[in-house]
Amino acid sequence: MSVDEGEAITAQPAAVVAKSAAQTPGQVLRRAREQHNLNVQHIADELHLDTKLVLALEADDFFSLGAPVYAKGYLRKYAVLVGLPPQEMIALYERLTDVPPTPTVAPVASSYQPRQRISLRIPFLIVVGLASLALIGWLAVTLLERFHKTSVTSGDTSQVAAKAVQSPPTTDVPLAPAADVEPAKAAPAAAAPVTSAGSASTNTVSLRLQFNASSWVEIYDGANKRLLYDIGQPGQTRTVTGQPPLRVTLGLSSAVTVAVNDRAVPVPRRADRDAARFTVMPDGSLR
Repeated sequence: MSVDEGEAITAQPAAVVAKSAAQTPGQVLRRAREQHNLNVQHIADELHLDTKLVLALEADDFFSLGAPVYAKGYLRKYAVLVGLPPQEMIALYERLTDVPPTPTVAPVASSYQPRQRISLRIPFLIVVGLASLALIGWLAVTLLERFHKTSVTSGDTSQVAAKAVQSPPTTDVPLAPAADVEPAKAAPAAAAPVTSAGSASTNTVSLRLQFNASSWVEIYDGANKRLLYDIGQPGQTRTVTGQPPLRVTLGLSSAVTVAVNDRAVPVPRRADRDAARFTVMPDGSLR
């Protein structure tokens, strides 16, 4: 039974779901699965998930699923598969994850620590700050090297001109042409690094994603700049261009067709899960 066929299961009325308001999303989904005589392996096959993740859903262990957007997506698909309203499951999930812990009347010594929602904002800001510092350091070193090369070239040219003035001219070769030749040779040497640096900065890679089903996608370029952070919808095509290497994360890799520089490439994926993380190299290969 596919997710589309699961939609044929008669959806339970809102009154039935309202009776489960005091329960958790995992408890409601497990009870609905048992009522339809479905096992955990069947649900895992239909959702393209490992059985451990299905058991984590039924145990309300949403931290094992990664970001909240993955948990909500799996809850929606699971609810449709067993004939429950998806929005009701999302409401139960948000109510469960947003309610603060109830304070106790008297302090009780306990080693149990409640799970807290992990915020990705601080680690993201740290990564961006480190990348910015690395970029500033690289620019400083590059400018110092160019300044040093320019200073050495200028010093060598001055020494050659001074020697030409001090040495007596010969009767066969006039002095004026020799002075004209030396500066002409020194000029291209100083301009060469600028041309090379300018051409290297224009190297980019084009990545096209075509979605056959809903899937989470997140893409960063070589400068750690986020190029795409969204959920692709069926029939949608998204194209990004950035400085390689591009770091790509797909929530449902089997639902996405990938092309690099207008060339279709297979998505590397693990055998035990459908999510994929890979890197697009400057030559268009995936790692």
